[in-house]
Amino acid sequence: MNPCGFAPFLFFTVVVSASACLGCGAGLPPKANDAEPSATSQTAQANLLLYPSSDPESFLGRAVHLTGKNVWTIADARAPGCEISVKRRPAPFKTSRKVDLSSMTTLAGGLPQLIEIEARYGRSVTANIEIDNTEILEANVSPRCGDVVVDRVFVGSGRRQLVTQSEIAGNVGTNAPGAPSAGHASSSKIVDSTEWREPSAYGFGTKQMGDSPPLDLTVRLPATVQEGQDVSVAIETSHKAWLVVFYQETDGKASVLWPSPEEPEPTSEPGRAASLPSSAERTAGIRIQAALRDEGTPAHELVVVYAFTDKLDWDRFKPTAGAESTNGASYVTELTQKVGDLPMSRWSRAVTAYTIVPKAL
Repeated sequence: MNPCGFAPFLFFTVVVSASACLGCGAGLPPKANDAEPSATSQTAQANLLLYPSSDPESFLGRAVHLTGKNVWTIADARAPGCEISVKRRPAPFKTSRKVDLSSMTTLAGGLPQLIEIEARYGRSVTANIEIDNTEILEANVSPRCGDVVVDRVFVGSGRRQLVTQSEIAGNVGTNAPGAPSAGHASSSKIVDSTEWREPSAYGFGTKQMGDSPPLDLTVRLPATVQEGQDVSVAIETSHKAWLVVFYQETDGKASVLWPSPEEPEPTSEPGRAASLPSSAERTAGIRIQAALRDEGTPAHELVVVYAFTDKLDWDRFKPTAGAESTNGASYVTELTQKVGDLPMSRWSRAVTAYTIVPKAL
């Protein structure tokens, strides 16, 4: 910990003076291929799960929330008092998809794997998916389930591979034999693979039930920054919100950036984005500078932001300023589970990856 209250990034270095260094986010997938059978269009608006579920019916009626750049968050359970009636419809067809990892959805239990993959490989990961769809589950959902809820679940068998491209010369370059027909570049590498033979839930559709406006959260940070570059993170919200910000290191460690001693109650509101470091932190001599732990080796990191529209919620869930965890992915999961009893209109989460590259010669 440094005396100014910032936990240092693994690759970002918090700097108190010019000479002093202290320490060293399921959105909508693309449309189905026009050459595929017309039945495939039934999945054009399906949001894909990172990991299939053997209990498809349990997804129906759960509240969901779309945040940031087409990233879905789905509740771990139905809201109290939520009632549904289910209809099963046979729907045999095959489909192949290729989507960005950031557009896929996972429950809190799957967050550790998602966070670890994004921290290790940044924004370059895509998912190649092949599906044999068998049926679609549809539900009539009561208003008490939420403002936006899952009303359709797509069920089938298939396989999913996560593939990373070689964004930076020499970073990855292993060929990926046997990848799905969705295709991949020859300079790609399979970083995670899942295959399931029993029909399982792999995608879902949603329905707007209420008119409570969701909390939109956007985190602006360059996808690539150069070693030694000063960096500012901008956080925008659609309503006034209190913020929790921390970072995920490649080795799994997480440390809290906000709240901090200089910024004990960080907020954002429409027309006034929060900037990290804040003006108070800059006045105190704090800046954020990109730095590499291993000289000459590019690296990936994550910034994770939680936003709450009610300060009482923020007070309830905020971590201690400067708190650290040796397992950052589990830290994200734990906080997500803690806020699970809140209406999804009162909180939002964003996970943003960035890559630090060596200084140009």
